[in-house]
Amino acid sequence: MNHQHKSIERRVRLFRAFLRRENARPLFGFSPGSEFPLPRYPSSRSLPENRPLAPDDFDPGAYAADAGNLFLETEKLGGDFIFGGSAFWGIPWLEALLGCPLFASHTTNSIRAGTPLDFSPGDIPAFSPGNPWARLMSAMLDALARRAAGRFPLATTRMRGVADLLSSLYGGTEFVMAMFDRPDEVRRTAEKLTDLFISAGQFQLDRIPLFHGGVGSFFYNAWMPPGTVWHQEDAVALLSPELYARFIEPCDRRIAAAFPHLAIHQHSTGFVPTGAYLKMGMDLLEMHIDTGGPTAAEIHEKHLSILRERPLLIWGKIPPADLDWIFTKLPHQGLAVLTMTDSPETASRLWTTYAGSSPD
Repeated sequence: MNHQHKSIERRVRLFRAFLRRENARPLFGFSPGSEFPLPRYPSSRSLPENRPLAPDDFDPGAYAADAGNLFLETEKLGGDFIFGGSAFWGIPWLEALLGCPLFASHTTNSIRAGTPLDFSPGDIPAFSPGNPWARLMSAMLDALARRAAGRFPLATTRMRGVADLLSSLYGGTEFVMAMFDRPDEVRRTAEKLTDLFISAGQFQLDRIPLFHGGVGSFFYNAWMPPGTVWHQEDAVALLSPELYARFIEPCDRRIAAAFPHLAIHQHSTGFVPTGAYLKMGMDLLEMHIDTGGPTAAEIHEKHLSILRERPLLIWGKIPPADLDWIFTKLPHQGLAVLTMTDSPETASRLWTTYAGSSPD
């Protein structure tokens, strides 16, 4: 175990202080493996590509074993963060619950959702615990809880937001045109999708044991308060601020009000309604440093706008120049940084450079 590692209890205390924006230094941690789901979970290597996937294609025990190994790999890297397991986040869960066909691609290392052939805007199914995909979700959480055995937290999985789901149902850009051509239909559909999101989130929270009084975060290795759900709305990048405010923001506000705690993922390119998120009382805003995207210096004002009001988690395969900027130019209170590396030696060097001489 690396010298920079701290006990789980101490790391939980650091996250509690971070979420209050009372941390003395930025939290700093390391994530191993690929940013894409299939390479991170060896059980995914046998997923077929020549047909739509079915729940029976996934072995909950095997995915729980993969998560256990990822926990051990993450621990070897050290740092402040704590690996969190979830129902396999490579699955587009809400799309599957809607009846969208799922397809694995070992070229792109991910699973994508297609538009259902029989999609009817007026016939969005309500969440059902008896849905085969919901049963798989529950089985994965049960297997994870047994594998974790109190060593690492569980979390809600990756759930794409209402804009993302509209994009899957109507088509990548067609959902934007539907907002102009059939606005009442889109609003009714969005309301039902919001219901599905909330029900799926609560379904998972009911099955997640508490870990030192809280839960994890499916990909971002942060300890979070009990009842936390992770949210994302990547497809809002295709919208104008006006369309977001008319069609999606009311849904996001309902989601924020439905759970005790909410964190949201954001990319740094295109339209992102950060200002609206800040007004919803979200506990944590995450923003990527995307490979090939804007540098930390270029999105400095976005980072500052978040840190003035809420905790910020910055994630990515973060280049040295960006790490330098983040650790020297941003306020420390309410700041956490998670960078990708597979090398304990690299993690140790980065820790010494950016956190090793700082007090807790």
